[in-house]
Amino acid sequence: MRYVDTGESVVLGFPTPIFRHRWPEDEIAPVNQALKAEILARRERLANNPVSNVGGWQSQPDLMSWQVPELERFNQWINQAFGAVMAREFGTTEFKTRYSVMGWANVNEYGDYNRTHIHSNYHWSGVYYVEIGQPNPSLMPNGAIEFLDPRPAIGVFDFPGITATGTWTIHPETGLMLLFPSWLRHSVLPYFGEGTRITIAFNLRVAELSFGNENSK
Repeated sequence: MRYVDTGESVVLGFPTPIFRHRWPEDEIAPVNQALKAEILARRERLANNPVSNVGGWQSQPDLMSWQVPELERFNQWINQAFGAVMAREFGTTEFKTRYSVMGWANVNEYGDYNRTHIHSNYHWSGVYYVEIGQPNPSLMPNGAIEFLDPRPAIGVFDFPGITATGTWTIHPETGLMLLFPSWLRHSVLPYFGEGTRITIAFNLRVAELSFGNENSK
């Protein structure tokens, strides 16, 4: 095979950024313990707020205002995740921004799942795994989050040497945080296992953004 040097680099035309990170165990343990206690206590006394969930329990989207001291650390993690994706998007860390966050808790048990959906009217969305329960290893993927390829024709045919797939599946880990564009369609597969799967979902809306020495408006 002959190669033609066009003098141009091969670039990805439509990349979709997804932040994925798990903080160290000594950092997540006290935060998760406090969040789990508060979430389960609220589930006992407050009604379900069904949106995309089928089965399970979902709180009202007021989690960021809960009086839980450990939420301050959780907010720092969101800030770090947001900074990472923005730096990757813009190729620089020299920016200033102001944004707002709203979040809610989810508790899934055996057979519970979330339908395919997006998070409209926001810029970035995320999920954090407080507790993954005890998933049955013989039933995989189990309670995983699946992102749908935003290119609608990806499954029309297989390109030689490249396996075409319409989804990207990420298996949960306690302490794992994901951050992705709010327009990216995703779902949560049914959870099959003992115990509870506890997550925090959140949306982020950017209000102001400036670069370098630009003045914020």
